Amino acid sequence: MTDFLIRPAVEADLAQLVLLENSAFTTDQLSRRSFRHFIRHAHASVLVAEQAGEMAGYVLVLYRRGTWLARVYSLAVALRFRGQRLGQQLMAVAEQAAEQHDCAFVRLEVSVCNTVACQLYQATGFKTIARLPQYYANGDDGVRMEKALYRKRSNPVRPTTYYEQTTDFTCGPASLMMGLHSLNPEYRMSRREELQIWREATTIFMTTGHGGCSPHGLALSAYQRGAQVRLYVSHNGVPFIDGVRDDHKKAVIELVHQDFVERLADTTVTLVEQSLTLEQLRQHLQQGEVLVCLISTWRLNRNRAPHWVVVTFADEDYVYLTDPDFEKEEGQSSTDFIDVPIRHDEFIHMASFGRQRLKCTLVLSRAL
Repeated sequence: MTDFLIRPAVEADLAQLVLLENSAFTTDQLSRRSFRHFIRHAHASVLVAEQAGEMAGYVLVLYRRGTWLARVYSLAVALRFRGQRLGQQLMAVAEQAAEQHDCAFVRLEVSVCNTVACQLYQATGFKTIARLPQYYANGDDGVRMEKALYRKRSNPVRPTTYYEQTTDFTCGPASLMMGLHSLNPEYRMSRREELQIWREATTIFMTTGHGGCSPHGLALSAYQRGAQVRLYVSHNGVPFIDGVRDDHKKAVIELVHQDFVERLADTTVTLVEQSLTLEQLRQHLQQGEVLVCLISTWRLNRNRAPHWVVVTFADEDYVYLTDPDFEKEEGQSSTDFIDVPIRHDEFIHMASFGRQRLKCTLVLSRAL
């Protein structure tokens, strides 16, 4: 095996990185500005391989804050250095970098037409977890692949089909739609449906801007779409009202909440006034049920905001959440938001909101 020096990239490498990028790829190329951003970025590793001062290849690894997930965003080997197993060496150091950032899983995306890269990733232990139709700018399909760094685990039986919320205030409807689609693949997710659910379930007001969706409102919407629903709520107060200062807004929120509660009383929705425990969470998922959970986004993006996510899978170490709020930071893709591993203890802290430490979970199952 040829010896290469593999080290973190510095800004003096930018010119050679761009030359290598442009020679290796004809579409979806990283720019000089992008390379500079990632070299400076605390949540990325750019690792370059060189021989006798000549750049032979690079690999770029991204990390999602608040999760145990890393992603190999790009890997390139210069033409004259191919066939010397440099790709395997770069993947090995990429995994080492991920481990140093306490990541337990590495994901990547690759074009199905790039057979050399597909063979490399398969040879280094990556498994295909999803096909991505017309994923690339030239129309090529892609595949999403994953590798567990510390142990083997079973992937979710059916990876969550992603729906990105189309407004700042429709995380609840987007998560509910993904949950309903997981239970019934014939259920159609659409923007019209997203907005209809929001109209049904909104609290009308929040601390600022449009109202979010209350757990009781989402439970009604799920019930009206044929799901069996069990709603866990940690207390029987009015959700989200603590963050609202205006008395008029508070009165409206209280009135809307009371209407939701009265309407729920005329349904088969089961209301459980307690927090969902981790053991209960895993039991529900093992029974084929799907969870729509309220979280605080602080650990993900340092914003203290209530946010809905969907959970379709958990194992002995991680809860895997799918987040409809695709923030589109540079380098991110939906891969960073689908079935994202969160350690049990972190998820328990994440799954509460506000001074009341409000905890809300909808448990969905198909109607009998």
